[in-house]
Amino acid sequence: MPTYHYLLVFALLFVYFALHSVLAADRVKRWFADRLGSHFRFYRLMYNVVAAVLLLLLLGWMFSRPAGFLFEKNVWTYGVAFVLLAPGAWLGLASLRQYDLGEFTGTQQMKRKIATPDHSTLNTSGVNALVRHPLYLATVLILAGFFFIFPKISALVLLASVLLYLPFGIYYEEKKLRLQFGQAYLDYEKQVKRLIPGVW
Repeated sequence: MPTYHYLLVFALLFVYFALHSVLAADRVKRWFADRLGSHFRFYRLMYNVVAAVLLLLLLGWMFSRPAGFLFEKNVWTYGVAFVLLAPGAWLGLASLRQYDLGEFTGTQQMKRKIATPDHSTLNTSGVNALVRHPLYLATVLILAGFFFIFPKISALVLLASVLLYLPFGIYYEEKKLRLQFGQAYLDYEKQVKRLIPGVW
């Protein structure tokens, strides 16, 4: 693809991630709740469905474009990929176990007609004791590992867009978490790093 196509892909990915964060914001959800009434219980499910469809369409378009490899794949690149993918997959699965998957996907709210489940206790156990955002770290590791298996510019653009957006996404998510959990989250921030254990 021409260079401007990759810049367009990068911009679209960044807009996608930004939209994802905006639609998850409490202020935006309250706006939809006021207008949707009892139908707001479908919000989380539709949010996930729309996000998944848009991402699949965008990724499908990206990786359908012809492009050469940035470097030759060999046993060493596959080794690096495994070193990244294995802990990434483990961390991702361990992170998902920390969630109620019914609530995470939105099916629980739909069935029980509960739009906003109550969360009064901050979970700092398991992989949350390693970093504050283990699912984000898992995503970075998996995408980096994928790049070493599929070393094309498209894969690099995807990884770069995620890395660039993460500080913004984390900032806005933690702003919401501080309001939700108060001092408990402030104490948690002092004890556990955001994304890289012992560093950041």
